[in-house]
Amino acid sequence: MKLQILERAIEEGNHIVCLLGYGVSADCGCFDYRDSNNAYEVETRYGYSPEEIFAASFFNTRPATFFDYYRETILKHQGTPGNALKTLKKMEDMGKLSCVVTRSIYALPERAGIMHHVDTHGTIYRNHCPHCGAEYPIEFMMEQKGVPHCTKCGSVVRPDVVLDGEMIPNTYVTESANAVERADVLLILGCSMKATLTQNCINYFDGKRIILINEEENYSDSSADLVFHGKPNEILPKIYR
Repeated sequence: MKLQILERAIEEGNHIVCLLGYGVSADCGCFDYRDSNNAYEVETRYGYSPEEIFAASFFNTRPATFFDYYRETILKHQGTPGNALKTLKKMEDMGKLSCVVTRSIYALPERAGIMHHVDTHGTIYRNHCPHCGAEYPIEFMMEQKGVPHCTKCGSVVRPDVVLDGEMIPNTYVTESANAVERADVLLILGCSMKATLTQNCINYFDGKRIILINEEENYSDSSADLVFHGKPNEILPKIYR
């Protein structure tokens, strides 16, 4: 019965915006720094936590360690878009989904073929030289040994991602806010109502219904109109059985 309510809510939505949380990324095989086992392995190897390494100050002062971690941990665990992303793509093709907003840096919406998305923290698939502006693909970053340098000017090439301690670009903030403002249904996948992604966007929403699909229960769940506890990769595809 509850699944039928979800199906009807999706069917009635004409401008659905999805907030795609880290729970979906982790379930797709992307590196999850929040996982205690992952964090322990990183700290054992490098002597720093994932949060410490993936920070602007660390990047600027210890680039060799940063890029070793980046290649061995981030780039080797890019994951693969799962069934939830495939369903979102189908929803976009049907004219139901207007946009996907995510803090994940693994470009899952784009890799799933979704046209309209905002990667608020950037993506590992774009890299550039801060000095001359030259752009480099992910393959360049994966092939380099040590600190990657620009082939044109010799400066350090950096991934187009927001590191801890850096501001989210205003264009991303504006794009995500505009998308949520236009939404009639807000679909939250793989994070709670108290997650940073949700909190950054929720004040812009003035639509009809909030749908939350998240594996972990949270005291804030009651703020949503419809709640499912489970993996989005397993639940969302059921609306198009």
